[in-house]
Amino acid sequence: MTLPDGYTKAEWQPIVRKGLKLIKGQSSYQFSLGDLVVEALTGHPRGHGEVTQVVEILAHQIGIPANTLQTYYKVAMQWPEAKRRPDVCWTVHERLAYVRSRYILIKKDPYDPFSKENRWTVNEAEKIGRSAPHTPTNAEERLAKTRRLLHRDEDAADAVKEMLSRPDVRSRVIADPRARHLLREAQYEHWRQVDRETEAEAELAPADDAAEIEEIVEAAPPVVGKEAPLEILRLIGAFASFFVSLQRIIPEIHTQDYNEDTKAAVLDNVHKTRMLLDWCESAITTGRTDMDKGLARLLENEGGE
Repeated sequence: MTLPDGYTKAEWQPIVRKGLKLIKGQSSYQFSLGDLVVEALTGHPRGHGEVTQVVEILAHQIGIPANTLQTYYKVAMQWPEAKRRPDVCWTVHERLAYVRSRYILIKKDPYDPFSKENRWTVNEAEKIGRSAPHTPTNAEERLAKTRRLLHRDEDAADAVKEMLSRPDVRSRVIADPRARHLLREAQYEHWRQVDRETEAEAELAPADDAAEIEEIVEAAPPVVGKEAPLEILRLIGAFASFFVSLQRIIPEIHTQDYNEDTKAAVLDNVHKTRMLLDWCESAITTGRTDMDKGLARLLENEGGE
């Protein structure tokens, strides 16, 4: 028998026996109410409307919720008295009520990994009934329960932020190649979204902002509009968007709020940007657009490990 800390076996066993006695009494009460509905319906129609009416009126007159009495009735219907186990709680019977082999299964106690004993528990019944156990006993069950609890993206994001405050969690996440790749993808998608929002703001910008963008474009090497190749105009436009984005974002940066890994990620992108600008300068001045091998390898690594 598993004992809580600070208890002897002699102290704990009487408490368990008392609890089992109470559970047995409650289970008997629940089955008795379910059997009462079955008895009330005997010799009368059992269409959906008739059953609902009997359950609702009886529940109201004896003072319990109608849906509770309805559940007692349904479980009693699935478990004839001869097939029930008095030493197994009603909730286990309820969890197994629609399992085809329930009459055979109920006869043998399953192994309970929580108490390390062979006994029927709600957890084990829920596993067999293919529903989620209330007390997960292994990593798979814990993850499954976590996914259900954090099905809302906002809740999941808050949980991830809190978990990343734990050094051991951060270390395990960063050590996993797939996790690193997903984090990089999330980072790139974030900045792509920032760029999209910046471009949208520029299109809808008031006159002052539009003038700012125009000044940046005018500051670029002069080009005769009609004669300039389309790719050159697109390149200058990309620079203009880049300049505007940085001018808006950098003043909002507070370096003291970021850890060393975050700073390293930003500086890594600064290094890549310099290499791309060198490539651009070489292409414009020499006419050669082939990519340096080092830069090619760097960009290939952006796809992951």
